[in-house]
Amino acid sequence: MTIRHSLKFLAVSLSLALLAACAARDADSGSDTESQKGPIVLKEHRVFYTGGTARHLTSPGMEPYEIRVGQAYVEAFIPEHPRKNARPIIMTHATESGVIWLTTPDGREGWADFFVRRGFPVYVVDPPGTGRAGFAADQIERVRRGLAPPSSLPKPDQRGSWSWEDNNLGPKPYEHGKQDPTCIGNDSRGEPKFTCYGWRMPNDPESIKHWLSYRSIPDMPVEGGSRAAFLDLLQKTGPAIWLGWSQGGALGGTLVNEHPELFAALIGIEPAAECLYKRDAPLDNIKRVPALSIHGINQIGRPGTPSCRQKYADVNAAGGDVTWQSLYDLGIYGNGHMMFWEENNQQIANVLLKWIEGHVETRAAK
Repeated sequence: MTIRHSLKFLAVSLSLALLAACAARDADSGSDTESQKGPIVLKEHRVFYTGGTARHLTSPGMEPYEIRVGQAYVEAFIPEHPRKNARPIIMTHATESGVIWLTTPDGREGWADFFVRRGFPVYVVDPPGTGRAGFAADQIERVRRGLAPPSSLPKPDQRGSWSWEDNNLGPKPYEHGKQDPTCIGNDSRGEPKFTCYGWRMPNDPESIKHWLSYRSIPDMPVEGGSRAAFLDLLQKTGPAIWLGWSQGGALGGTLVNEHPELFAALIGIEPAAECLYKRDAPLDNIKRVPALSIHGINQIGRPGTPSCRQKYADVNAAGGDVTWQSLYDLGIYGNGHMMFWEENNQQIANVLLKWIEGHVETRAAK
Protein backbone atom coordinates (compact mmCIF):
# COMPACT_ATOMS: atom_id res chain seq x y z
CA MET A 1 0.00 0.00 0.00
CA THR A 2 1.42 3.40 -0.97
CA ILE A 3 1.67 6.32 1.46
CA ARG A 4 -1.08 8.09 -0.52
CA HIS A 5 -3.38 5.08 -0.20
CA SER A 6 -2.52 4.74 3.50
CA LEU A 7 -3.43 8.35 4.16
CA LYS A 8 -6.67 7.99 2.19
CA PHE A 9 -7.56 4.83 4.13
CA LEU A 10 -6.82 6.61 7.43
CA ALA A 11 -9.00 9.58 6.46
CA VAL A 12 -11.91 7.31 5.55
CA SER A 13 -11.51 5.36 8.79
CA LEU A 14 -11.52 8.55 10.85
CA SER A 15 -14.61 9.79 9.03
CA LEU A 16 -16.44 6.53 9.68
CA ALA A 17 -15.41 6.61 13.32
CA LEU A 18 -16.66 10.17 13.65
CA LEU A 19 -20.01 9.26 12.06
CA ALA A 20 -20.35 6.29 14.39
CA ALA A 21 -19.63 8.49 17.40
CA CYS A 22 -22.21 11.02 16.28
CA ALA A 23 -24.78 8.27 15.76
CA ALA A 24 -24.10 6.89 19.23
CA ARG A 25 -24.43 10.37 20.71
CA ASP A 26 -27.77 10.90 18.99
CA ALA A 27 -29.01 7.49 20.12
CA ASP A 28 -28.11 8.29 23.72
CA SER A 29 -29.87 11.64 23.61
CA GLY A 30 -32.91 10.36 21.74
CA SER A 31 -32.44 13.02 19.07
CA ASP A 32 -32.45 12.64 15.31
CA THR A 33 -31.22 15.17 12.84
CA GLU A 34 -33.86 16.36 10.40
CA SER A 35 -32.05 14.61 7.55
CA GLN A 36 -32.27 11.28 9.40
CA LYS A 37 -36.04 11.44 9.85
CA GLY A 38 -38.12 9.70 7.27
CA PRO A 39 -41.84 10.18 6.77
CA ILE A 40 -44.27 9.14 9.50
CA VAL A 41 -46.52 6.43 8.07
CA LEU A 42 -49.93 6.14 9.69
CA LYS A 43 -52.52 3.43 9.44
CA GLU A 44 -55.09 5.90 10.69
CA HIS A 45 -55.38 9.55 11.66
CA ARG A 46 -58.73 10.62 13.02
CA VAL A 47 -60.47 12.88 15.51
CA PHE A 48 -63.38 12.12 17.81
CA TYR A 49 -65.04 13.32 21.01
CA THR A 50 -65.43 11.46 24.29
CA GLY A 51 -67.76 12.08 27.19
CA GLY A 52 -70.11 15.03 27.39
CA THR A 53 -73.86 15.42 27.64
CA ALA A 54 -76.55 17.24 25.68
CA ARG A 55 -78.08 20.22 27.48
CA HIS A 56 -80.89 22.59 26.59
CA LEU A 57 -80.03 26.28 26.37
CA THR A 58 -81.61 28.52 29.00
CA SER A 59 -81.61 31.93 27.28
CA PRO A 60 -85.11 33.17 26.35
CA GLY A 61 -86.17 31.91 22.94
CA MET A 62 -83.38 29.32 22.83
CA GLU A 63 -84.88 26.77 25.21
CA PRO A 64 -85.81 24.21 22.52
CA TYR A 65 -82.23 23.98 21.29
CA GLU A 66 -79.43 21.77 22.59
CA ILE A 67 -75.70 22.10 22.95
CA ARG A 68 -73.18 19.51 24.09
CA VAL A 69 -70.96 20.17 27.10
CA GLY A 70 -68.25 18.30 28.95
CA GLN A 71 -66.76 16.53 25.92
CA ALA A 72 -63.05 16.07 25.23
CA TYR A 73 -61.55 16.40 21.75
CA VAL A 74 -59.19 13.55 20.85
CA GLU A 75 -56.77 13.35 17.91
CA ALA A 76 -55.56 9.82 17.23
CA PHE A 77 -52.33 8.85 15.44
CA ILE A 78 -52.17 5.10 14.75
CA PRO A 79 -48.86 3.95 13.18
CA GLU A 80 -48.85 1.68 10.17
CA HIS A 81 -46.29 -0.56 11.86
CA PRO A 82 -46.94 -0.69 15.63
CA ARG A 83 -44.30 -2.10 17.93
CA LYS A 84 -44.92 -5.52 19.40
CA ASN A 85 -47.60 -5.42 22.11
CA ALA A 86 -47.68 -1.63 21.82
CA ARG A 87 -49.75 0.14 24.45
CA PRO A 88 -51.55 3.33 23.42
CA ILE A 89 -50.28 6.58 24.93
CA ILE A 90 -52.72 9.27 26.05
CA MET A 91 -51.08 12.72 26.16
CA THR A 92 -52.88 15.39 28.14
CA HIS A 93 -53.04 18.17 30.64
CA ALA A 94 -56.10 18.77 32.80
CA THR A 95 -56.88 22.23 31.35
CA GLU A 96 -54.46 22.83 28.46
CA SER A 97 -54.93 22.26 24.73
CA GLY A 98 -53.29 19.20 23.24
CA VAL A 99 -51.19 21.39 20.91
CA ILE A 100 -48.41 21.15 23.51
CA TRP A 101 -47.66 17.60 22.34
CA LEU A 102 -47.79 18.16 18.57
CA THR A 103 -44.78 20.36 17.87
CA THR A 104 -42.37 22.79 19.53
CA PRO A 105 -42.41 26.60 19.30
CA ASP A 106 -39.43 26.51 16.93
CA GLY A 107 -40.96 23.88 14.66
CA ARG A 108 -39.24 20.69 15.78
CA GLU A 109 -41.15 17.46 16.30
CA GLY A 110 -43.11 17.13 19.50
CA TRP A 111 -43.59 14.10 21.71
CA ALA A 112 -46.58 12.83 19.74
CA ASP A 113 -44.36 12.33 16.68
CA PHE A 114 -41.54 10.92 18.80
CA PHE A 115 -43.68 8.08 20.11
CA VAL A 116 -45.60 7.45 16.87
CA ARG A 117 -42.24 7.00 15.13
CA ARG A 118 -41.44 4.31 17.69
CA GLY A 119 -44.63 2.39 17.04
CA PHE A 120 -47.00 3.66 19.74
CA PRO A 121 -50.61 4.62 19.02
CA VAL A 122 -50.92 8.16 20.37
CA TYR A 123 -54.05 9.99 21.51
CA VAL A 124 -53.67 13.76 21.99
CA VAL A 125 -56.43 15.33 24.09
CA ASP A 126 -58.02 18.75 24.44
CA PRO A 127 -59.80 18.37 27.82
CA PRO A 128 -63.39 19.58 28.28
CA GLY A 129 -63.71 23.36 28.15
CA THR A 130 -60.40 23.90 26.36
CA GLY A 131 -59.10 24.23 22.81
CA ARG A 132 -60.99 22.29 20.17
CA ALA A 133 -63.25 20.66 22.75
CA GLY A 134 -65.05 24.00 23.01
CA PHE A 135 -66.92 25.44 25.96
CA ALA A 136 -70.52 26.22 26.88
CA ALA A 137 -71.42 29.85 26.02
CA ASP A 138 -74.96 29.76 27.42
CA GLN A 139 -74.13 31.50 30.68
CA ILE A 140 -72.14 34.16 28.82
CA GLU A 141 -75.25 34.92 26.77
CA ARG A 142 -77.37 35.14 29.92
CA VAL A 143 -74.96 37.67 31.43
CA ARG A 144 -74.87 39.63 28.16
CA ARG A 145 -78.67 39.91 28.27
CA GLY A 146 -78.67 40.99 31.91
CA LEU A 147 -80.34 37.77 33.07
CA ALA A 148 -77.48 36.76 35.35
CA PRO A 149 -74.78 38.67 37.23
CA PRO A 150 -71.20 38.74 35.89
CA SER A 151 -70.10 36.94 39.05
CA SER A 152 -71.94 33.83 37.78
CA LEU A 153 -69.44 33.36 34.97
CA PRO A 154 -66.62 30.82 35.32
CA LYS A 155 -63.26 32.49 35.58
CA PRO A 156 -61.48 32.47 32.21
CA ASP A 157 -57.86 31.43 32.29
CA GLN A 158 -55.50 32.47 29.53
CA ARG A 159 -51.73 32.27 29.30
CA GLY A 160 -49.77 35.48 28.98
CA SER A 161 -46.21 36.70 29.26
CA TRP A 162 -46.32 36.33 33.06
CA SER A 163 -46.47 32.56 32.57
CA TRP A 164 -42.89 32.54 31.31
CA GLU A 165 -41.65 33.05 34.86
CA ASP A 166 -44.45 30.96 36.39
CA ASN A 167 -43.20 28.00 34.37
CA ASN A 168 -39.58 28.59 35.43
CA LEU A 169 -38.50 29.36 31.87
CA GLY A 170 -36.61 32.51 32.86
CA PRO A 171 -36.63 35.43 35.33
CA LYS A 172 -38.45 37.78 32.93
CA PRO A 173 -40.69 37.21 29.90
CA TYR A 174 -38.71 35.63 27.07
CA GLU A 175 -35.37 35.85 28.89
CA HIS A 176 -33.36 32.76 29.82
CA GLY A 177 -31.98 32.09 33.25
CA LYS A 178 -28.32 31.89 34.12
CA GLN A 179 -26.81 28.57 33.08
CA ASP A 180 -26.14 27.11 36.51
CA PRO A 181 -26.26 23.28 36.66
CA THR A 182 -25.82 23.36 40.47
CA CYS A 183 -29.05 25.28 41.11
CA ILE A 184 -31.84 23.50 43.02
CA GLY A 185 -34.78 25.70 44.00
CA ASN A 186 -38.26 25.40 45.47
CA ASP A 187 -40.26 27.36 42.88
CA SER A 188 -41.06 30.00 45.56
CA ARG A 189 -42.94 27.39 47.57
CA GLY A 190 -40.38 27.01 50.34
CA GLU A 191 -38.54 29.17 52.83
CA PRO A 192 -36.58 31.06 51.83
CA LYS A 193 -38.34 31.38 48.48
CA PHE A 194 -35.92 30.46 45.74
CA THR A 195 -36.47 29.77 42.05
CA CYS A 196 -34.08 28.26 39.54
CA TYR A 197 -34.77 29.30 35.98
CA GLY A 198 -34.19 27.29 32.84
CA TRP A 199 -32.39 28.28 29.67
CA ARG A 200 -33.73 25.83 27.09
CA MET A 201 -37.08 27.24 25.90
CA PRO A 202 -36.81 28.64 22.33
CA ASN A 203 -37.20 32.43 22.57
CA ASP A 204 -36.74 33.72 19.02
CA PRO A 205 -39.59 35.98 17.78
CA GLU A 206 -41.48 33.22 15.93
CA SER A 207 -41.23 30.87 18.90
CA ILE A 208 -42.59 33.56 21.20
CA LYS A 209 -45.62 33.96 18.90
CA HIS A 210 -46.26 30.23 19.16
CA TRP A 211 -45.74 30.19 22.93
CA LEU A 212 -48.19 33.06 23.48
CA SER A 213 -50.84 31.58 21.18
CA TYR A 214 -51.20 28.01 22.34
CA ARG A 215 -53.87 28.82 24.90
CA SER A 216 -55.73 31.57 23.10
CA ILE A 217 -59.16 30.11 23.95
CA PRO A 218 -60.14 30.71 27.59
CA ASP A 219 -60.49 27.74 29.87
CA MET A 220 -64.25 27.63 30.61
CA PRO A 221 -64.79 24.46 32.63
CA VAL A 222 -68.20 22.80 32.69
CA GLU A 223 -69.82 20.82 35.44
CA GLY A 224 -68.44 17.32 35.80
CA GLY A 225 -64.91 18.32 34.88
CA SER A 226 -62.67 16.01 32.88
CA ARG A 227 -63.22 12.75 34.72
CA ALA A 228 -66.11 11.32 32.68
CA ALA A 229 -64.57 12.26 29.32
CA PHE A 230 -61.24 10.66 30.16
CA LEU A 231 -62.82 7.48 31.51
CA ASP A 232 -64.76 7.23 28.26
CA LEU A 233 -61.51 7.59 26.30
CA LEU A 234 -59.71 4.96 28.40
CA GLN A 235 -62.52 2.52 27.82
CA LYS A 236 -62.19 3.10 24.07
CA THR A 237 -58.40 2.70 23.91
CA GLY A 238 -58.04 -0.19 26.32
CA PRO A 239 -55.34 -0.10 29.03
CA ALA A 240 -53.19 2.89 28.12
CA ILE A 241 -50.02 4.69 29.15
CA TRP A 242 -51.18 8.01 30.61
CA LEU A 243 -48.70 10.82 29.95
CA GLY A 244 -49.88 13.88 31.86
CA TRP A 245 -48.21 17.22 32.37
CA SER A 246 -48.59 19.15 35.66
CA GLN A 247 -52.27 18.97 36.63
CA GLY A 248 -52.64 16.26 33.99
CA GLY A 249 -50.23 14.05 35.95
CA ALA A 250 -52.21 14.47 39.15
CA LEU A 251 -55.47 13.84 37.26
CA GLY A 252 -54.01 10.57 36.02
CA GLY A 253 -53.13 9.59 39.59
CA THR A 254 -56.72 10.23 40.68
CA LEU A 255 -58.10 8.09 37.85
CA VAL A 256 -55.59 5.29 38.53
CA ASN A 257 -56.81 5.18 42.11
CA GLU A 258 -60.39 4.80 40.87
CA HIS A 259 -59.88 2.53 37.84
CA PRO A 260 -56.44 0.87 37.76
CA GLU A 261 -57.70 -1.71 35.26
CA LEU A 262 -57.85 1.01 32.58
CA PHE A 263 -54.13 1.85 32.82
CA ALA A 264 -50.99 0.18 31.51
CA ALA A 265 -48.80 2.86 33.12
CA LEU A 266 -48.86 6.38 34.54
CA ILE A 267 -46.28 9.06 33.69
CA GLY A 268 -46.35 12.48 35.32
CA ILE A 269 -44.32 15.35 33.86
CA GLU A 270 -43.72 17.56 36.90
CA PRO A 271 -47.10 16.57 38.39
CA ALA A 272 -49.04 19.16 40.36
CA ALA A 273 -48.21 19.33 44.08
CA GLU A 274 -45.00 17.39 43.29
CA CYS A 275 -46.94 14.12 43.44
CA LEU A 276 -48.93 11.79 41.23
CA TYR A 277 -51.14 10.72 44.10
CA LYS A 278 -52.90 12.33 47.00
CA ARG A 279 -50.92 11.69 50.17
CA ASP A 280 -53.86 9.81 51.75
CA ALA A 281 -54.66 7.67 48.68
CA PRO A 282 -54.88 3.99 49.66
CA LEU A 283 -52.25 1.70 48.15
CA ASP A 284 -54.48 -1.13 46.96
CA ASN A 285 -55.20 0.30 43.49
CA ILE A 286 -52.28 2.60 42.77
CA LYS A 287 -49.74 -0.16 43.40
CA ARG A 288 -51.21 -2.10 40.45
CA VAL A 289 -50.02 0.41 37.83
CA PRO A 290 -46.31 1.12 37.14
CA ALA A 291 -45.63 4.84 37.36
CA LEU A 292 -42.91 7.38 36.57
CA SER A 293 -42.78 10.84 38.12
CA ILE A 294 -40.15 13.02 36.43
CA HIS A 295 -39.02 16.36 37.84
CA GLY A 296 -36.89 19.41 37.15
CA ILE A 297 -34.80 21.41 39.56
CA ASN A 298 -37.60 23.38 41.22
CA GLN A 299 -39.82 20.45 42.07
CA ILE A 300 -36.84 18.71 43.67
CA GLY A 301 -36.59 21.53 46.19
CA ARG A 302 -40.28 21.99 46.99
CA PRO A 303 -41.27 21.37 50.62
CA GLY A 304 -43.79 18.68 49.63
CA THR A 305 -41.27 16.56 47.74
CA PRO A 306 -40.03 14.44 50.71
CA SER A 307 -43.56 13.37 51.66
CA CYS A 308 -44.32 12.60 48.03
CA ARG A 309 -41.24 10.44 47.71
CA GLN A 310 -42.25 8.66 50.90
CA LYS A 311 -45.62 7.92 49.30
CA TYR A 312 -43.82 6.35 46.34
CA ALA A 313 -41.65 4.32 48.73
CA ASP A 314 -44.79 3.06 50.46
CA VAL A 315 -46.25 2.01 47.11
CA ASN A 316 -43.07 0.10 46.23
CA ALA A 317 -42.95 -1.54 49.65
CA ALA A 318 -46.50 -2.77 49.02
CA GLY A 319 -45.41 -4.44 45.77
CA GLY A 320 -45.88 -1.57 43.34
CA ASP A 321 -43.44 -0.03 40.86
CA VAL A 322 -43.09 3.76 41.08
CA THR A 323 -40.01 5.60 39.85
CA TRP A 324 -39.21 9.11 41.07
CA GLN A 325 -36.73 10.62 38.63
CA SER A 326 -35.06 14.02 38.57
CA LEU A 327 -33.46 15.40 35.43
CA TYR A 328 -30.73 16.73 37.71
CA ASP A 329 -29.70 13.21 38.72
CA LEU A 330 -29.51 12.25 35.04
CA GLY A 331 -27.14 15.13 34.30
CA ILE A 332 -29.81 16.98 32.31
CA TYR A 333 -29.89 20.65 33.26
CA GLY A 334 -31.65 23.86 32.31
CA ASN A 335 -35.23 22.68 31.82
CA GLY A 336 -38.23 24.60 33.07
CA HIS A 337 -41.75 23.31 33.61
CA MET A 338 -42.42 22.78 29.86
CA MET A 339 -39.69 20.26 29.06
CA PHE A 340 -41.69 18.81 26.12
CA TRP A 341 -41.16 22.09 24.22
CA GLU A 342 -37.58 22.87 25.16
CA GLU A 343 -34.50 22.37 23.01
CA ASN A 344 -33.67 18.93 24.47
CA ASN A 345 -37.22 17.58 24.36
CA GLN A 346 -36.12 14.54 22.33
CA GLN A 347 -33.52 13.62 24.94
CA ILE A 348 -36.14 13.71 27.70
CA ALA A 349 -38.59 11.75 25.54
CA ASN A 350 -35.93 9.08 25.25
CA VAL A 351 -35.77 8.89 29.06
CA LEU A 352 -39.52 8.19 29.06
CA LEU A 353 -39.12 5.61 26.29
CA LYS A 354 -36.43 3.68 28.17
CA TRP A 355 -38.59 3.65 31.29
CA ILE A 356 -41.55 2.32 29.29
CA GLU A 357 -39.36 -0.40 27.79
CA GLY A 358 -38.04 -1.42 31.20
CA HIS A 359 -41.14 -1.09 33.39
CA VAL A 360 -44.12 -1.58 31.07
CA GLU A 361 -43.12 -3.68 28.08
CA THR A 362 -40.79 -5.97 30.04
CA ARG A 363 -43.50 -6.47 32.63
CA ALA A 364 -46.10 -7.25 29.96
CA ALA A 365 -43.77 -9.82 28.34
CA LYS A 366 -43.47 -11.86 31.55
